[in-house]
Amino acid sequence: MADAPIVVVGGALADVRATTGAAWVPGQSLPGRVRVIPGGSARNVAVNLARLGHRVTFLSAVGTDALGDWLLRVTAESGVDVGAVVRKPQPTGTYVTVGAEHGPPWCVADAGPLEDLLPADLEGWRAAMTSAALVVSDANLIDALQPLVAALAGGRPRALLATSPIKSVRLRPILAGASLLVCNRDEALALTGLPPTLGWQALGTALLVEGVERVIITRDREGVAVLFADEAIALPASPVTVVDSTGAGDAVAAVAIHAVLSGYDPERTAVLALAAAAAVVQSEENTPADLAAVLRI
Repeated sequence: MADAPIVVVGGALADVRATTGAAWVPGQSLPGRVRVIPGGSARNVAVNLARLGHRVTFLSAVGTDALGDWLLRVTAESGVDVGAVVRKPQPTGTYVTVGAEHGPPWCVADAGPLEDLLPADLEGWRAAMTSAALVVSDANLIDALQPLVAALAGGRPRALLATSPIKSVRLRPILAGASLLVCNRDEALALTGLPPTLGWQALGTALLVEGVERVIITRDREGVAVLFADEAIALPASPVTVVDSTGAGDAVAAVAIHAVLSGYDPERTAVLALAAAAAVVQSEENTPADLAAVLRI
């Protein structure tokens, strides 16, 4: 299994980002900037893992439209195998963020064809998943498909990406036995149902009790927490100029998966996770081409 690929299952979306430096006035046309870049939690993680030197097979669904063609092309150009991605006769999913240049934006995700995947589509992925070194899946997959993905992994190591607080609860039935869960604080609260007054230690411990072997909790400017069954650590983020924070959690996830396969301890995992997040937030890209540089730290 040393040469087996990592299989990543989940969202592939076109990210549409609109920002304005003008005062925010709903209903008015404001001057600003709109960009379209490749996105989707699972897709970003797949590309990041390829940047880190891994063989990666990506399993998802996109439309038969031009956006779908573009997403597959740029993902393949990053070194990811996209040959088994399902094409559906509908628009490719999008993730839209709108807001002022400073401050949190409004975000809307349309997972598109991914939400129309059927069990039969997953059956077509069986061969890829049963030959994987590790299976990664995100919470973009609908509830009914989550147990099927876990079953198709066939006892292989699994990494889970919480994706968003609303969608993260889809992962509850498959937490047990997962090698890794990557989430932020809000997603951890949604998964555990615990009071928001609790800290990262309590949230992470509750997720370990559910049967997850390792938990990574991203904490925005406060840094990252890494919890194993026998050790936990939280490190603060280094002060950097934030250009765009979208995709930072996906870089943390990719580095954490690399750490699982490399047998790194919590401290080494946390150091690399912080470096990966810093590389992304200082970039306008979801998946910076120089991400592998963090492994030299």
